[in-house]
Amino acid sequence: MARSNRGGRWWLFWGATTVVLMASASWAADPPMRLGFVDFQMVISQSKEGQAAMTTVKAEATEKQKDISAKEAEIKQMDADLQKQASVLSDAAKKDREEEIRRKLRDLKRVTEDFNRDLAKRESEIVNDLLRDLTVVVRDYGKEKGFTLIVEKGQSGVIYSNDAADLTKEILERYNTRRSKK
Repeated sequence: MARSNRGGRWWLFWGATTVVLMASASWAADPPMRLGFVDFQMVISQSKEGQAAMTTVKAEATEKQKDISAKEAEIKQMDADLQKQASVLSDAAKKDREEEIRRKLRDLKRVTEDFNRDLAKRESEIVNDLLRDLTVVVRDYGKEKGFTLIVEKGQSGVIYSNDAADLTKEILERYNTRRSKK
């Protein structure tokens, strides 16, 4: 009986070896994995469309900032006038002017907060639109070039990569070319 157990082990060993050899033959037949990464932030900031979008947002922000600066200057002038006239104004007049300055400061704070919130929302919408288009370009590139996996450099936590795996320049060129055709 002890002999049959040993014989069973040999059949198990040879059976397992055969399975491993057959599996390794099929693994060898699989094409090699192609991996790459893209720095989306770099593509967006250096692409023609990304630069144009950010220029538009900056122009809108500059225009709104002029309005805010004008309101700040008005409030400062009102405060300076109050300080100059404080000795000749009645207590009621001083109180009215102080209240008006406080009201204008509250309005300015509200306008500034709304402006910052709207600007952040506008930038986010633009970046999301660019990312949506960029994702299509990367997906098409990956399919065309036979990549198994392409990851985004900033979000994936890439710690090390060979420069050959960096597809950012190719994607930027393709993105700019694609966008200029529209």
